[in-house]
Amino acid sequence: MTDDVFGAAWPLTPFDGAVGFARRLVLATMRLWGFELGDRADDVALLVSELLTNAFTYSNGKPVTLGLYASSSEHSLTLDVLDASSDHPQLRAADDDAEHGRGLFIVDHLTEGRWTSQATDHGKRVLATLTLPAQPTAAQRQQLRQRIQAARPRPPVFSFAS
Repeated sequence: MTDDVFGAAWPLTPFDGAVGFARRLVLATMRLWGFELGDRADDVALLVSELLTNAFTYSNGKPVTLGLYASSSEHSLTLDVLDASSDHPQLRAADDDAEHGRGLFIVDHLTEGRWTSQATDHGKRVLATLTLPAQPTAAQRQQLRQRIQAARPRPPVFSFAS
């Protein structure tokens, strides 16, 4: 890994709220790593939701592993979801009144087709890569911090005459 590549992985068990927890975990981790997602934050959250919901649905209650890898030089984020199911996701047409079946179209759209499914010894791995906005350099971030600090209102200074 190069200096600009960050990675983390978490085992997740299906529970009420697990997908929402994972969305918040991924977004907080990206902020911690210094990534500014801007308008892409909602796309990242939606991608996490679609991939994990699918994994939880087909893993029959078994734990799922969510991997997160991001590169500032490549402007990319890759989600790596491992589950116990050997059923690979496939793009299928959903009826207009169907309640399910559109998630993979969302994944395909968000990633511009940059997703894949691979067999593993214990199930499958789904990898999905999302393009991120260009990230500011360390110097640009420092300059922004300084501008924000300079623009902050200062509390009035009181002096009391004796």
